Formats: sequence, C-alpha cells, structure tokens
Amino acid sequence: MVWCFQCGAPYDDDVSECAECGVATFPTQPQQPEEVGGPDDEQLAYEFHEWSYDARSRLEAALRAQELEHAWLGPTLIMCERDEEVVDQAVEAVLREQLPKFDKSLPAVVYELRDFDDAHKANVLSELLSEGIAHEVDYAGNLEVAEADEEAVDALFDRLSSAVSERQFGPGLPGVEPYQVLEALFFSADRLHRNTSDSKAVEDFALAHEQVVQLSLPWGYEPDFWRAMLEAADSLREALVAGPDPVEGDAAAEQAAGALRELLRRYM
Repeated sequence: MVWCFQCGAPYDDDVSECAECGVATFPTQPQQPEEVGGPDDEQLAYEFHEWSYDARSRLEAALRAQELEHAWLGPTLIMCERDEEVVDQAVEAVLREQLPKFDKSLPAVVYELRDFDDAHKANVLSELLSEGIAHEVDYAGNLEVAEADEEAVDALFDRLSSAVSERQFGPGLPGVEPYQVLEALFFSADRLHRNTSDSKAVEDFALAHEQVVQLSLPWGYEPDFWRAMLEAADSLREALVAGPDPVEGDAAAEQAAGALRELLRRYM
C-alpha cells in the first residue's frame, strides 16, 4: 500500500499520485496533526497553497528523509516549533531546485547589498526564492537580476523597506489613544514655543513623549510622518534636557518646539 501525504488516502503500490490531491504517494501513512509533537510542544503552520503539487511532494520527501514530525491539512503543513529552522532550510532547498537559472547572456541589473545587515540580505534572498526570480550574488556581494525582473525586484525592496520601517516604531501601548498623545504633544509644544520655562508644559510634554515612543504605527498615519514626528519630539526633548545655551539662551528649545507644533498642526 501507498498513501497520499495530504489527505491520507490509501492506494495500491503502483499508484504514484493521489487522485484527489494531485501530490505524490509514499509507502508509509502520514501523521495526523494531533500526533505531531508531545503535549508540551508548540506547533507551527506553514501555508503552501501557491506551491505546485511537485514542489509540495519534494518538500514532503525532504521532511521524511530527515524524519521530522509533521502532518498536512490539505496544503497546510503542521510541524513542531522546535523544528522551524530545519523546515525553513528544507523549504529553501525546494525553492532553489525550482528556481530558473540566472542567464548571464541577458541584460542585467545590479543591486548593491553592502549597506544591508545580514538579516535584511537574508530576507531579500528569501523573497527572491519565494517569487521564483532568477538571481546571482557576485564576488563583491552585489545582487544581479535580469533586466526584465527589475520592476518586480524594486517592488520587493520597497515592501521589505516598509516592513523594516514599521518595525522601527514602538511595540504598542494598549489602552492609549494615539490621537490623544499627539494632541498632548501639540499643545505642550505650542506652549513651550512661547515659553520654555512653562513647567506644566514641560511636564505634559515629558509624559506625551514617553508614551509616543512606545506607540506602534497607528492605522491611518504614514510611516514617513510618524518617523518625522518622533525625530522632532526627540529634538525638543534633547533641547529641554540640555537647558539654555550661554549665548543663544532658549532658542534651540523654542525652535524645536515650533517645528514639532507645525508638524502636528495638520492633524489637530
């Protein structure tokens, strides 16, 4: 007997693929989701709806070769969290097998990766694999892709940059309304612009600044605005902490307060 690894249907030995799922059959029964791991093991789910039958079959063969506990719910793979790194490597290997070979005879575009950290480079290469874009990394660490793929690769970089930017904001502050924090920043900055010695304004600003740096990017606000607002708030805080300049007095704090006020004005 052989079995479909996705639905578990049994077949005669000479049947090479499941009539229902289209994937390859294997000589041993697949695990059930509830059998994956022990009672204390966390499970993870990988979605492979967009993968071809052949790619899923190759991944199943790789997981079986390493004797990893896993199960399938249709095209969704269930595995133990402890095996995440090994499964990721198996997924990458299957993607690489299917990736079209980079044709050096075609016009190419070069992207410099030297300014990116290792994690960002890994994300770029992972996305290229996922999207099936042929590429090559040269001796200097530069990424080469076909000119025909330039638009898709540019969009890929934009997505990753946006994701990185959003992760640079705070973890979130449950129960705090972003608009109220911005309002407190605006009114305290307005008062400090007129009088940097206003102790109540300094106190209100300090509390609002402490909150705003913890907020994640709220819905409806552009990342560029939020980043600029944080930088302006940081500048005002630094000026207040530094105190009056022996020559220019409170000019730096007044200017920073005015800049923050003007930035926030359109949201008030």
